[in-house]
Amino acid sequence: MFSTTILKRYIMKIFDLQEDELKKTLLLQLNVFLLISTLLIVKPVINSLFLSELTADALPIGYLLTALMAVTGSWFYTKALERYALNHIIERTLLVSILSLVVFGILFRYDVANGLFLYIPYIWIAIFGLLTASQFWILANLVYNVRSAKRVFGFIGGGAIAGGIFGGYLTSLLTNLFDAEIMLFVAALLLMGCVPITRYIWKKEVVKLNDFQVSLRSQPKAESPFRLIRHSKLLYLIALVIGISVLVAKLVDYQYSDYASRLIEDPEELASFFGFWFSTLSVISLIIQLFLTKRIVGTFGVGKSLLWLPTGILIGSFTLLFLPQLWVIVFIKVVDGSLKQSVNKAATELLSIPIPIEIKKKTKTFTDVVIDSISTGVAGIILIFFINALDIPSTYISIIIIILIAVWLYFIYLLRKEYIIAFKMLLETSPESREKVAKPVIPVTSIVATVKRVLSSGSEGQILYMLQKVLEVKDERFFYAIKALLTHPSDRVRALAIENLYFLKTENLSDTMEKLIFDPDQQVTTVAFRYLIKNYRMDVVELFDKYLDSEDNTVSNAALLGLSLELRNNVKLQQRFNFAGIIERSISSLPQFQDPEAREERISTIVESIGNARLSAMYSYIEQRLANEHLPVKHLNHAVKAAATTLDKSFIDNVISHLVAKETRETAVNGLYGYGEPILDILKSKIKSDLYDISVCIPMIAVIEKFASQKAMSTLMDITDSTEHAVKIEAIDAIQRLKWKYKYLTVDDRFVVSKVLDECNLYQNTLSVIHSQIIIQYKSVGPESIVSEEREARNLLIKILESRLDRQLQRIFRLLGIKYPPNDVEPILNSILNGKEEQRIHAIEFLDNILNNQLKKELIPVAESVLIDSISEEKIKKLNLKVLSEEECYRALLTRKDPKLKLAVIHLIQKSKNKRFLPLLQTQINDPKEKIRSKVTEAIEVLSD
Repeated sequence: MFSTTILKRYIMKIFDLQEDELKKTLLLQLNVFLLISTLLIVKPVINSLFLSELTADALPIGYLLTALMAVTGSWFYTKALERYALNHIIERTLLVSILSLVVFGILFRYDVANGLFLYIPYIWIAIFGLLTASQFWILANLVYNVRSAKRVFGFIGGGAIAGGIFGGYLTSLLTNLFDAEIMLFVAALLLMGCVPITRYIWKKEVVKLNDFQVSLRSQPKAESPFRLIRHSKLLYLIALVIGISVLVAKLVDYQYSDYASRLIEDPEELASFFGFWFSTLSVISLIIQLFLTKRIVGTFGVGKSLLWLPTGILIGSFTLLFLPQLWVIVFIKVVDGSLKQSVNKAATELLSIPIPIEIKKKTKTFTDVVIDSISTGVAGIILIFFINALDIPSTYISIIIIILIAVWLYFIYLLRKEYIIAFKMLLETSPESREKVAKPVIPVTSIVATVKRVLSSGSEGQILYMLQKVLEVKDERFFYAIKALLTHPSDRVRALAIENLYFLKTENLSDTMEKLIFDPDQQVTTVAFRYLIKNYRMDVVELFDKYLDSEDNTVSNAALLGLSLELRNNVKLQQRFNFAGIIERSISSLPQFQDPEAREERISTIVESIGNARLSAMYSYIEQRLANEHLPVKHLNHAVKAAATTLDKSFIDNVISHLVAKETRETAVNGLYGYGEPILDILKSKIKSDLYDISVCIPMIAVIEKFASQKAMSTLMDITDSTEHAVKIEAIDAIQRLKWKYKYLTVDDRFVVSKVLDECNLYQNTLSVIHSQIIIQYKSVGPESIVSEEREARNLLIKILESRLDRQLQRIFRLLGIKYPPNDVEPILNSILNGKEEQRIHAIEFLDNILNNQLKKELIPVAESVLIDSISEEKIKKLNLKVLSEEECYRALLTRKDPKLKLAVIHLIQKSKNKRFLPLLQTQINDPKEKIRSKVTEAIEVLSD
């Protein structure tokens, strides 16, 4: 027991794990170990049987079919994810895979599987590798939050490396003792171990998460990753370089398989050979990653480090032309397999520093799966043409590889140049540059050197921007440059430097951090406490007990906040610190505070800490704080932030209510944004429900816009369907801003055309109603008192309708600003409404030139009608307006989402004293707006009397 405890502590210390993480992390590591072991057992066996029967001539078709199946399968898989729970999909994938391995084993055992049937297991193993790895990392992302994932994923990934080594060597060993197909049963047995692990992890770790937590931990949906890549030259070049590297790797793999299958005819020996070298590649890759990658990238720089892989393959390919032997192709395979996952991968990750993290997340799956599949397919096509059609020896594939490497090297050169441009833009677009503050010019040379130079001599804005970027890569080479920033005069720089150091392990800076907890800035002290929780050498509970009871309120508050942030979703650690007891003790000590401001500060800290740690049993304290009408703005913002931090659905309405006041709006917007994309559907339903005032709906649009995603764009488009004018305009403006700011976001032209046509029809309908109301007014007869009141109500309605014409025109031109550049469209409306006659005519001519035929047909008559100042016969004739009956007018107006217009219609019906309109009033009795319901009730009573 004692030795087990010591071992646990050793593992936790070495691999930066917390006590409550140990069990689930080891289980996930075992899970990925079993998955990769299975892959490395099955792959050499299937490949050997495939090549022994069909020879390497069948590989090109295999590559092409694999690519087609991968792309097609990913589409169906995405659809399945939308319909079924992830745990069911993972479990079924595992069970189907186990069954498939058993079936393949039986078929091979009894010599039933031969000929073209062998393509099925060959393609299956490629899809299995992609699918299970993808599912595993999706599951792992759900188990850990972003901060924890940064710490533990390296350790979990060690399981994949160990599985790669174990699986291949086991295959190499056992195929000398048993037939190759027996290994498929061994693989099925290993894979069975993943099923209970997956069930346990899901039950214990994932089920307790709500929709918002799942969304934040999941990889964002790749809304047109192709478009994202196309609009970023750096991403585009990275994708090209990755694509060419995969293409070359597939051609190398073909040569490797061809030579091996021709020289080793026995399937068992061939499986043993493949298994041995698959594992050996993993060992070499691990050695390079551990001991050489950082030195190579650090010494040669990222640009030159990218040259190692193509140069190694180039040397091998030239050698193969003159020495066509197996050891040469093995050397090329070793260079490709080892350098690709070590030096090349590390260099590529550093090259992506200037790319925003959200864009990287959205394009990762595309580059990992789709680009890989496309390149595999292209390799298949090349081989089909040269090997199958022209029948040239596989040795001469080296010539194609050499040509492709020349292209590869050219794109690496372009990539490095584009990186420098992107890096300079990154520094120029830091917040400070927007304020036009003088800042030092940083020369961009090698990536690592430039990052260090920015951190040591950049302006505050540049340093903050760079710290945010290097936080994503977690590179120990930046440790000392970041450590030097602990004495920087800027509070924000010191805080972000500590945030970075939290993830780095070059030195334990606990002694330095203990001094920084007395820093005058609370943000610095809070992150310093978080660092100490993770790295303190002695009893961390004792340390915090000391500082939580400190007489310095800044220190005690920071200790409480830092502790709450680190204990978030960590039940075991909360129990270890007795965090609920700490909160209760802090609440009971409030009467001791003589200074009212100090007392309010402590209450805000307690409330924020409850939100950070998600202590659901204590949410009532947050509710009480939010309900306090006399709370100063500063502390009210703390309460709103705490409520949103919980990610609890019950607080959403409360946070929304604080969108109205300017003082709390920014906090509420950021809080709702923190809920993640599931909040979009909730906000949409609330806006469209008509239960909220415009003053609340418009800031909700700002929250939706903040996501700047295709889903946000679709949400905004839905909102334009049936909402009030001010909300529609805000949604249209938001769509317009997103469309022109983010080139990767799209708006279907049909949406704009459809909406413009709807607005044109509405404009004409409004004109018809106005014209009809004027006729009705002219013909009105009856007692003078009723006619007088009715005339006054009708005039009011006509006045409102005329103002609505201007609104509809405004919406039409705002919508056009989505399809056409706003700078071209916006001045047209102003000229039509306010310009001189000649300007108005020119504006309509310009409109006539830019619109397509469909829009021109409907919009030009509307624009020309504006030139006619009154509702004349000429305007009626030009627009072919229909004269409506009184009931048709009212019915049309009452269907609109316009409270003011509805009230005017109801008021007019009431003043007309005409009972035949009672059924119309009854249709509005359940209107969501209380004011309209009240007016309808009043009108019904008057008409009934």
